[in-house]
Amino acid sequence: MQPGDIIFSVKQDDDSATRAFIKAGQLVKATVFSQDTCYLNVVHPAIAVSDTLVIESVGSGLTLTDLSLEKPPRSAMVFSCVDEALGEAAALAAKQFYFDKIGGDIRGRYSVWTAMISAFRRWSSDTNLVTRINESVDIGSSSFCSQFAANCYEVGNLYNAANLVPPPSAIFNQQPSAITPAELATFCDASSLFYFAGFWQDNVEVRL
Repeated sequence: MQPGDIIFSVKQDDDSATRAFIKAGQLVKATVFSQDTCYLNVVHPAIAVSDTLVIESVGSGLTLTDLSLEKPPRSAMVFSCVDEALGEAAALAAKQFYFDKIGGDIRGRYSVWTAMISAFRRWSSDTNLVTRINESVDIGSSSFCSQFAANCYEVGNLYNAANLVPPPSAIFNQQPSAITPAELATFCDASSLFYFAGFWQDNVEVRL
């Protein structure tokens, strides 16, 4: 993996009840809003910060995980950012959120509630800079997995272009608090900003 890669875990039979609910909620949302259903099995994204380490928002809050040591091993797809500087900025944002949580500066907890209601939201991306900054700050108290991954990229995007006027447009077509794992994967697959780079299986990355 390279910094900023988004690691999309696929639903497995022994997954938690939360991930089963996420998959069900994504199906309902896709049906109601006539969305693409290709990635409904994607239930969890994480941000890579090294060859084997990811930072993710899970039940225990923001966590640093070594994918090469996981038991049972994770089955996941890997999407990389075309702009390596942007990917590195997203990884830097993820690490900053994580270290702030470890240091007690933020709560960094996982929110089942916001994960649940994201399955019933359809918000367009807001171009207002204050709104975008507030969205990224919200992650300090609580977030869910795809909200965390999307926010890391939005924070990295704003950080990289801190001196640009006007600021760059939002990367994603929905606000982070409204984007489900399946929608994030669908966006990455269709966007020119990302490309499918490989997958994780049996604790090993297969790079294409």
